[in-house]
Amino acid sequence: MKNALKYILLLTIPLFSLTCSSEREDEIIITDTVPPVTSVFYKNADELALTYDPNGTVSQTMKDTAFELYQKGQWSNLETFFKNNHLNGGWPPANGGYNIADDVPFTAGQKFDRYSGAVGSYSGTGIPTLGGSFTSPIINGYVYTFSQRALNQPENAYDFYYEIDVMNNLLTFKGQYADVIPWFGQTGGGKQTMWKIPVDPMTGYQKTWNKLAQEGYIKVTIKKSPSGKYNALAGTVIQ
Repeated sequence: MKNALKYILLLTIPLFSLTCSSEREDEIIITDTVPPVTSVFYKNADELALTYDPNGTVSQTMKDTAFELYQKGQWSNLETFFKNNHLNGGWPPANGGYNIADDVPFTAGQKFDRYSGAVGSYSGTGIPTLGGSFTSPIINGYVYTFSQRALNQPENAYDFYYEIDVMNNLLTFKGQYADVIPWFGQTGGGKQTMWKIPVDPMTGYQKTWNKLAQEGYIKVTIKKSPSGKYNALAGTVIQ
């Protein structure tokens, strides 16, 4: 809880250099540098390894090397190490985060944003089904650049960019906040929030953003279509 409170406090202090966004005039883009490692959530190499080697096939020597690079924030070396040893399908460890604060509650008034495609097939007719677990927080109107999110595809590969508003204090699950590891040739250093969304008993899969909106917990607003496929949906509200 102490770490969670410290992280929330840091989120409320905009110690960033800022530039205006021509595409989102009501928002400001955060252009901060990559923060240093100030805390390590994982106690040892084996704990970190559970995030990229759940079946226990990686040698202890390799686990120790990965943990050392992670602790020191040597991100370029860590990515090279993962690629050369074919670890985690090329994805970063720790769900792509460091300086982690776990089990942070969601509260009314919080805003987040996300890039994604639709869940399943989408013909362009009606409201797309949107899902996923990872977002970036929007803090007092400040948004993170695309590169600070360290996503694995170029921006124009994503069909939707949307904002998520938390409508009340009734969400029964919590989130994990972290700084973003530089990866995939992206600068990283932004903030990410991993929502620990439960399974929908009706489908057997994690609840979608649409489902959470239907239940009254959030509101989703599609802001744009980076791919250009669904520009007409900009401004669509899912609630």
